[in-house]
Amino acid sequence: MKIKNYSLSFITVVLILVLIEILLRVTGSNPRIIRDFSLNEPITNIPDKNLGWSTKVGQHIFKPWSEDGKITKLTINEDKSRFTGNGNLHKKKIIFIGGSVTQGWAVDDLETFSSFIQKKTKKYKINNFGVGGYGGFQSLLLLEEIFNNYNDIELVVYGFTPHHEVRNVAAGSWMYLLNFFSTRGFVKLPYGSIDKENNLVKNKPIKYIKLPFGNRSALIAKLEKKIMKIKSLQREYKKFEISKSIIKEMNKISNENSSEFKFLLLEELPKEKIDKYKKFLIKNNIALINCPMPQGDQYVVKGEGHPSALGHKIASECIYKEIEILNIN
Repeated sequence: MKIKNYSLSFITVVLILVLIEILLRVTGSNPRIIRDFSLNEPITNIPDKNLGWSTKVGQHIFKPWSEDGKITKLTINEDKSRFTGNGNLHKKKIIFIGGSVTQGWAVDDLETFSSFIQKKTKKYKINNFGVGGYGGFQSLLLLEEIFNNYNDIELVVYGFTPHHEVRNVAAGSWMYLLNFFSTRGFVKLPYGSIDKENNLVKNKPIKYIKLPFGNRSALIAKLEKKIMKIKSLQREYKKFEISKSIIKEMNKISNENSSEFKFLLLEELPKEKIDKYKKFLIKNNIALINCPMPQGDQYVVKGEGHPSALGHKIASECIYKEIEILNIN
């Protein structure tokens, strides 16, 4: 009798799971699928045990993003910075760090805001160390490496956009997008957290959880996402405080290396949010460069969505004016 009851219970559980699986499929959920974008665009990143990934040295050619678009080049120098023009390598440097907007994703080498600034100055070498997919925490780790290689940096500019906050804490939602909707494939992501005294804690790269049969079951794939979300929930709740700690650390190591540090806002924020950042920056004596990318169809790359060459040019004029106090001519 007991065996019969156990069998009935087992069959009932299996049927319930099958029904849930069918319901998930019908409503649009799918098993874990790693989408291969490599046929559409070149691989521009390589795995890095400290940073998660880093830029791949060489010239990368992109097909037009739309029917009336053009071929674009993304050239990565030996020091992992993007080519910004033929500035004097022996002169003092202004470096930009940040994500894909800073890097200039989807526009040509000489159409990024850092390249436009390089055209305006002969006194400084402008280095673009932006990396697609980076937030503030990876930018901080990269900055530490940069200072190990250079001692002639006059100014560090961190290009911030709002989604850097979820990247900084390895939020489950970002880990999902990163692993399944990019050319990077299955990557690890380092993240920041804070201790009880609000000091920044640097955590080693973690990877997205893969459960058995997640590539065959929508239910298991959904469970993977849920686990990642729960594991990062506490960090995500503190993402603003953690992001502030990261920016403070950027400023600290810049000053320790005799470099000035500035916070560049590249995207409009709600008034309440920008007021919070302004208050924080003033309190920590960090200069704000408020030069968000212009909005509108003409300012984004058609068929892709990142800022266009025109968007970068307009932003560069604003940024240049803000850093003119260094007499960068």
